[in-house]
Amino acid sequence: MKKFIILSFAAALMAILPAFTTCDVLIFFKAGSSITMTSYDNDGKITGSTKTDFVTVTKTDSGTVVNAKNESFDKKGKSSSTNNYSLRCNKNILYIDIKSMVPAEHAESLKNMEMSMSGADLEIPMTLTVGSTLKDGDMTFSFKSTDGSPMPPINMNIKVTNRKVIAKETVTTPAGTFECYKITEDGQIKNSMFTSKYKVISWFSYEAGNVKTESYKENGKFMSKTELTALKKG
Repeated sequence: MKKFIILSFAAALMAILPAFTTCDVLIFFKAGSSITMTSYDNDGKITGSTKTDFVTVTKTDSGTVVNAKNESFDKKGKSSSTNNYSLRCNKNILYIDIKSMVPAEHAESLKNMEMSMSGADLEIPMTLTVGSTLKDGDMTFSFKSTDGSPMPPINMNIKVTNRKVIAKETVTTPAGTFECYKITEDGQIKNSMFTSKYKVISWFSYEAGNVKTESYKENGKFMSKTELTALKKG
């Protein structure tokens, strides 16, 4: 019984202590790697997917920078758009483009727009602790139509607040099984025409990043889910 109590205490302690690791363990920081994220609506039907190829990894004065290429596909698997972006890790803090926090139903409506932005990326430290609070994110975007339509430019602000690490869980997706930190967040998208508030639950793995994300309306009603469905290590 004494041995059982000691082992149980040790297991509980490991669940709340920070995991000391570096960004190098993430698949993002291995050139030639790729991930595929598939999105589903509230009925569980596929709405699309995004394949991300991590092309180059470069050491700079401001940290390690990854150049990545996204290719988005519609629900039938037809390529719909491509774009390039970067991730950065500095002093064991991962900086994530806040655009990744936009629910799929909002992102789809902006796919034919040219974008500029200002603000700070989201931060995820490589020493997550259950019970800790993460820094908020705040970014402003300006969109301009690229398909010839007379639509005026759109300014949009995205805030991500109340970010908390609430648990450590094992998550299984079609890409495998991962040890994850469960993170809850409140999001707000605001422009001159509307304000949309939502809640996000994500499961972050030190191996593959976010392996699952669920989006909910402000009233708690489930909207959509995105999960990791394919993974290739470089």
